[in-house]
Amino acid sequence: MIEIIIYSLISNVMFYSYGHFLKYKNFINRIENINDRSILGCIFLSFLALILNFFLPLNKEINTLILLIGIIFLLTKRKTNFKKKEILYIILTSIITSALLLYSNVNRPDAGLYHLPYVSFLNENKIIFGLSNIHFRFGTVSIIQYLSAINNNFIFKDIGIVIPLASIVTFFIIYFFNKVLKIIRDPNNISHANIFSLFIVIFISYKINRYSAFGNDAVAHLSLFYLISKLLEKKKPCLFFISLIAVFAFINKTTLIVVLIIPLYCFLKDVTFKNLKVLYSFSAFFFIFWIFKNVIISGCLLYPIKQTCFNSLNWTDMGEIKTASISGEAWSKDWPNRNDKKISMEEYNKKFNWFSSWSKKHGIIMFNIIIPYFLACLIIVYLIRSKKTSKELIILNENQFLNFFIFFSFIGTFIFFTKFPLYRYGYSYLISFFILIINFACFKIDKRSLIKTSKFVLILCIIIFSGKQIQRYSKNTESDYIWPKIYSYHTNEKVNSKKIFFENDMIIYQFDGLCMYSKSPCSTYKLKNNLKIEKKFGYYFVNINI
Repeated sequence: MIEIIIYSLISNVMFYSYGHFLKYKNFINRIENINDRSILGCIFLSFLALILNFFLPLNKEINTLILLIGIIFLLTKRKTNFKKKEILYIILTSIITSALLLYSNVNRPDAGLYHLPYVSFLNENKIIFGLSNIHFRFGTVSIIQYLSAINNNFIFKDIGIVIPLASIVTFFIIYFFNKVLKIIRDPNNISHANIFSLFIVIFISYKINRYSAFGNDAVAHLSLFYLISKLLEKKKPCLFFISLIAVFAFINKTTLIVVLIIPLYCFLKDVTFKNLKVLYSFSAFFFIFWIFKNVIISGCLLYPIKQTCFNSLNWTDMGEIKTASISGEAWSKDWPNRNDKKISMEEYNKKFNWFSSWSKKHGIIMFNIIIPYFLACLIIVYLIRSKKTSKELIILNENQFLNFFIFFSFIGTFIFFTKFPLYRYGYSYLISFFILIINFACFKIDKRSLIKTSKFVLILCIIIFSGKQIQRYSKNTESDYIWPKIYSYHTNEKVNSKKIFFENDMIIYQFDGLCMYSKSPCSTYKLKNNLKIEKKFGYYFVNINI
């Protein structure tokens, strides 16, 4: 247990340290918040890992150097002693990060299927052209896999890869809880962001409280919540910061592609020469390199959207791309439980042919999750809304983004329900839409009721969130593994995958089960018969031999 706390503390210090690197011209005096810097540190390191992997594997040597540079930079930058606030913050985040990790499991089945295998690939190899031809799900990875890979060093070793996901979720959690705390501390300075955060805190304690459920989804959805909250604050937003968070949300989960409308809207509201610089800002480079990575790995700008793919590239498999696109949509619409067993996937996806089957399982699951949350929120609304007997009122100032966000989240929710109605793919659209409607309706709030309710919600949510962790500990006290298992779900021993030798000295591993974190590149699926391996300029090309 002490090991988890120490490793979490060192990791969080590194993230906080690298957050200072993004304090360039447009961020100076805007990103002074400790927690915001930690989030930015995670984003910066994700970008660094992405860039480095174009040229090098993210091995222990490279990652240890990155860790040491970050810590040395922080120590030399701080000429005076660390503030008490900073020390307490690092301790608090380390405790929460450790609490999330202790006796947890990795996400099932996706972690074993392609999250961990891709992290292993990053640790052992530089980028491979046509990598998705080995394992098609490698075309759909998240930037969080890069952040995880960069935390495998000589201090943490392999197990370090599980820490970053818990760390960044911790930073987001603290942000929203702190927003609610400000309602209690400074009720005369309440914005729509505080009210929005109050309902997000309820949702976090209700549904984003288990490490094993985070996967690639939690960070993406929390990023969208964070972005909306930032724009609902009273002060004028920084386009460069907004663009960066929007890009980060998108490259964590491509189903959140609508989020890219937000920086565009901010730009159109304030078209200036200064804001034109966003076209060659850090966020723009991040987006471009991510898209470039997608093309190298899969032949597509956005895999598996066939309209974005380049058929002229030797490693682009248009047949598999079309199949992956259709099947991915069908499975999100509950294809296995379809009523008509003779219908094709393509036809099933059209004209709401899927709705009857979806509503009997996926729909009920979503209903059972959302309705209790909605009811809890409505109770909070009833408690805080102004009444005839109210002696003190808080009148929320009109926010320039509130109406836009209602429209934005409605469009996102509509696309979510019609294209990929699997809860985890787009719940942030739906939750945001509901909360923003509440924000719109509750512009007059009873001050005393808000303070009392916020105190109650904050305490209750902390108890629920902590209780979820304690419940897990009590069930696993006999377990030999306090860390999440990365080698297998049961014995935590590395799988014995089969070596398949190709020309140009390339070895691909294949395992009839989940590869987990093992030798790479590893595929759960049978390899294609028409693979042609070439090596040019020091890079492997996994081409399709037509």
